[in-house]
Amino acid sequence: MMTSANRLVLSLILLFFSCSTPQKEIVSINGNTMGTTYTVKFFPMTNNSSEIEKNYILIEEILKDINQQMSTYIPSSEISTFNKLESTDWFVISEDFSVVLEQSFKYYDLSDGLYDITVMPLVNLWGFGPDIFESPPSNAMIDSVKAFIGQDLIDFENQRIRKKDSRVQIDLSSIAKGYAVDKIYNALNKYEDLFIEIGGEIRTKSKTKDWKIGINTPSITNFENDIELVISLNNLSIATSGNYRNFYIIDEKLYHHEINPKTGYPISSNLGSVSVISNQSCLDADALSTTFFTSDNFEIIETLNGTESLSILLNEDETFSKIFSSGFPRN
Repeated sequence: MMTSANRLVLSLILLFFSCSTPQKEIVSINGNTMGTTYTVKFFPMTNNSSEIEKNYILIEEILKDINQQMSTYIPSSEISTFNKLESTDWFVISEDFSVVLEQSFKYYDLSDGLYDITVMPLVNLWGFGPDIFESPPSNAMIDSVKAFIGQDLIDFENQRIRKKDSRVQIDLSSIAKGYAVDKIYNALNKYEDLFIEIGGEIRTKSKTKDWKIGINTPSITNFENDIELVISLNNLSIATSGNYRNFYIIDEKLYHHEINPKTGYPISSNLGSVSVISNQSCLDADALSTTFFTSDNFEIIETLNGTESLSILLNEDETFSKIFSSGFPRN
């Protein structure tokens, strides 16, 4: 059932379309998902408003299905049900869940364990989960949680998953948005010019349209979404990880949500953000941006075909420096 808010979004889209000139104009479908927003843009093939409505319904169905499998904020989702299990029995999961889980092991191996979907208990311990947070955890608390962190504590085969330790919990937020972008992209692939964005994770298709995207200045005081760099992104995907959106400050010390699963502590560096471009998929860009922000090993970018990166570092004088991989687009 469509909510009143969603009806309003769709009615505005249809109004825009009905008022357009015979020369087709770009249509933008917008909504909420995964704790953030999404935008899908394309040039319609017809002058029939039902084309846009069908696409809107399709997009919403795809996102609803993915959320029901992989959202930790939905108590009845597959991932929430698995996380609450106190047994080590096999648990059957849906196809999308299985695909994303399989890909997560690729990046776990690539990063030597620094990309780790079992880091969720540590993220919660540091106050970036649903529980009330009062102060940073003690060393003893961190060590006790680290005992059940690591993707080697998960068995996975044929759309089944099980824990080797019943305390294990997983979080796919570092990869699920990118996968959702790809799924929508594939569903709408008939369009020659296409833009899909979920929470800053973007994939484009271009024949006539030059898609311009902005990369934010990674400052905790960037309340106006100031842009550090504008690039053309055509037939590529991009994702950004940073320390400037989800953080808190205690005793003048900043703690952010990117946790090193091996140390149990938030990443501490002058890296403000890392943006990764992939010509493979948005899932790859999404997972790789987390991988490189966590590992600080940007040399590996040069060894991955079709992948480029931009690192933005905070200098001591509070200015920013940019480090581009060899093929990352400039202004």
